[in-house]
Amino acid sequence: MRALFWLIYYVPASHMRKTAVALHAAVGHSSPRQIYRDFVGGVVLFAKRIEMLSNGETEALDKLLEIPEQDRLDDIIKENGGALLALPHCHGALLMVRGLASRYDTLMLIREPKKDSRAEAQRRYFANMGCEVLDVRRNNEAIVARTVLKALRNGKLVIGTVDRIKEAPPEAEPVSKERDNVRANAFGLPVGVPGWPARFAAKCKVPILPVMVEQSASAIVLHLGEPIVATDVLSTTQKWLSALEKFFIRFPGQWIFVYDKHWSWLLRNRFNNSVEN
Repeated sequence: MRALFWLIYYVPASHMRKTAVALHAAVGHSSPRQIYRDFVGGVVLFAKRIEMLSNGETEALDKLLEIPEQDRLDDIIKENGGALLALPHCHGALLMVRGLASRYDTLMLIREPKKDSRAEAQRRYFANMGCEVLDVRRNNEAIVARTVLKALRNGKLVIGTVDRIKEAPPEAEPVSKERDNVRANAFGLPVGVPGWPARFAAKCKVPILPVMVEQSASAIVLHLGEPIVATDVLSTTQKWLSALEKFFIRFPGQWIFVYDKHWSWLLRNRFNNSVEN
């Protein structure tokens, strides 16, 4: 697996290498090769551990979870009656949720692949998550909204990956309710990000807690940002996105979704513009 990833990296005009170079320029530390090396190492670790999850070896996985600020997390939950965790796609995200669900009442939001065969293959992992799992693609909006609001009002932790981006709505109309798309800035450029975290958090009066997962050979560490009180959709969305950006800068090798075509384009465009200027 490692050899294949490095082969892809060194293919002429490699998308992966160009993305790593652009991410390095954006975060201002490490090196493109080191960022990519951390990415590959995380993928290999995840591949081993996801099979453990599939085989039901959950006790060993749960022991890997470390929460350096667990007392602070407990205080946030106690003071607010729950929280909405805004999580980016990173190597240890799914495994972290498994460990968190062994300690807290949890609802995990997922987005299954469009292809039924791929979705079915993934369900064997979700069956061992130890918490309620809700697919937002195959359930209609009303069901999703009712389930999320009920979970938050009952004091659960609701966890969703929020770093899927689209083209930014125009400045004149920065919030598109139909597409659940809100204009915000990431790495100095406009993007469209989901508005549901701000809407649900405001409705239930719970904070949005930006988080990041750092996976290593010995642990899966959950890092906590500062809780965000949801007010209007625009400012709230920008706050959690800016908080995640700080995590991306701190842990660039852990963030796997940077290689998604949308993030890659954004960072490469930013890098090319800086070189030209």
